[in-house]
Amino acid sequence: MKKPFLLFLSLVLLGSLIAAEDADKKKKDGEKNVVLPMVTESVTVEATVPRELPYAATTELKLPRIEPIKAKDLAEILPGAPGAYVSTGSKNEWGVKLRGLGSNRITLLYDGIPVYEPYYNSFDIKSIAADQIESVKVVKGASSVLYGPNAMGGIVDVLSKRPASDQFSLRLDYGTRQTYGAYAGGALRGRNLLFTGSAGLEGSDGFNWVSGSETVARLNSDYERLSLGGKLYYYPGNGGEIMAEVAFYQSEYGIPTATDFYKKQYWRFKDWRRLLANVGGSFPVFDGGYVKARLYYVKHTNVLDAYRNDQFSQLTWESTYDNFALGAFVLGMAPLDEKNRLHASFSYRDDDVSQQGDAGAPWEHYEHKTFSFGVEDRFRVSDRVELMAGASLDHLNKQSGENKTTLNPILGVKYNPNRWTDLRLTFSQKSHFPSMRNLYSLPENGGNPDLSDEIGTNLELGFTYDRGWFLSGAAFHNKIRDLIESRISIDFIKQYINVARARITGFELEARKQFGAFSLAASYTFLDTENEETGDELDLIPSSQLNASVRFHRAELLSLTVWGIYASNAIYHSNAGVVQVDPYAVVNAVLERSFGKFSVYLKAENLLNNEYWSEPGWPMKARTLTFGTRFFLEGDKNK
Repeated sequence: MKKPFLLFLSLVLLGSLIAAEDADKKKKDGEKNVVLPMVTESVTVEATVPRELPYAATTELKLPRIEPIKAKDLAEILPGAPGAYVSTGSKNEWGVKLRGLGSNRITLLYDGIPVYEPYYNSFDIKSIAADQIESVKVVKGASSVLYGPNAMGGIVDVLSKRPASDQFSLRLDYGTRQTYGAYAGGALRGRNLLFTGSAGLEGSDGFNWVSGSETVARLNSDYERLSLGGKLYYYPGNGGEIMAEVAFYQSEYGIPTATDFYKKQYWRFKDWRRLLANVGGSFPVFDGGYVKARLYYVKHTNVLDAYRNDQFSQLTWESTYDNFALGAFVLGMAPLDEKNRLHASFSYRDDDVSQQGDAGAPWEHYEHKTFSFGVEDRFRVSDRVELMAGASLDHLNKQSGENKTTLNPILGVKYNPNRWTDLRLTFSQKSHFPSMRNLYSLPENGGNPDLSDEIGTNLELGFTYDRGWFLSGAAFHNKIRDLIESRISIDFIKQYINVARARITGFELEARKQFGAFSLAASYTFLDTENEETGDELDLIPSSQLNASVRFHRAELLSLTVWGIYASNAIYHSNAGVVQVDPYAVVNAVLERSFGKFSVYLKAENLLNNEYWSEPGWPMKARTLTFGTRFFLEGDKNK
């Protein structure tokens, strides 16, 4: 603990001294231009013109697309990104697939910090409150090697709000099944300091679902959620900043039992908590370069209770997880000359798991250490052509079994015929290390400490056009080897093994356009998947998904936003055989009217009251109505 902390502290102090020295020099030289601070939280590429866009297919969902739909959490935002498929399952935890690869193969970043539960190597997107979000970047395909391991499926990069002026906002809503929400946030700005804070409280008696011609209450679907967050920024000068952040999330919720295909289970999370704390900074160096350093701590604690029946009166067992991750990373960029930019990263993460299968039972302890070093070079051959090459060396230090080290390369070429058009061709390899559950769970649950890491290779051809219309698209081919699956042996023993090779081929298209008071957006994703060992399709991946939205906005009149999702059929391999998941369509709408600093709105979800499932046995909610009001106050941005 001491060595990483001292290294991190040295980097922050060095960056502060460099920034202060540069600021003092420019002050003496009489320079009057103000250099805006860098965004410490962002670790993805930012750009304003196509020639600086990332090589991976990237969709950014900003406030103008988030705020009108009055989302409660990240699960309601992500369907707006091409290739993103949101669903829920057995533990009432919401996940996302990017181009067919699920949450356990995706990296979720919250203000640049990787957030996942260490034992399952996964995350619940319902636990990220929407009112804290400024933007969401969804990165697919050939994502940068600077992210390190376990990003085979892509990146979901969430940035929380950081207003540039004094602000205060308050939102209250109430809806079907006594569902309520209260959200507050704001910012205070001083000469060299900025503080932002937010708080949210939600609760519900649960939701209804459509069963045939009836609307039925979903037993044990109630919840209560609390989210708190705060960030403090200090600006030493010349574009540098130092940031400290704390975010806390707590919930209590039921897990509805499956309607079909699964054994009845009566479970409740009586406590589910996550604490995130980090400190770091961003500093300009090398005349146009930068360095970003962060030290972080993420703690997950949850208590799961199992009962004998739906009366929830006789406790069968109580499982407790008390897990944390301690990590640090450094990112940097140095312009070697006018045409050449060198990027580098180093990251370290220590995952520690303590779990108890039942109250009074022995505790199990597991630990993983992950290291990654990445280098990526971008060389502009001409005004129209840029080349990129890089590699990351990713290492997993396991508790038992053979340690894993993988070299993951990336290659790319980009062509810009003009400032508004971007064409790119990329090849990349990404590894995904087995989770602690895959490796160390009890023998009857399939643990296998000798598992190899999964390897995905992706070839992608993409384009972006941004002139009047915004258009983007990509065709891709992804091959995965040593896919980890759970198998039952001839002795009826379950075990995780590396058996399969899989293929995911497809394309995606996105279009956006503003027509006066109207704005339109649509995206389509096609996926052709195959388990090359069996010839079957991969589970729970619709071959086609269409997202569309239309918004009419007149500040002096009203705002009406309508958006919908269509997903084609999919399959699922259950113990009873292959189950067909029917196609479905969902339409939602928000009607809003502003009165100066106040606004009122009415939101309807599943407007047509369709019966549908994203996973068999887990029906989604019926028509839900929510009424809400919002108050927003902003100070002078130029003070």
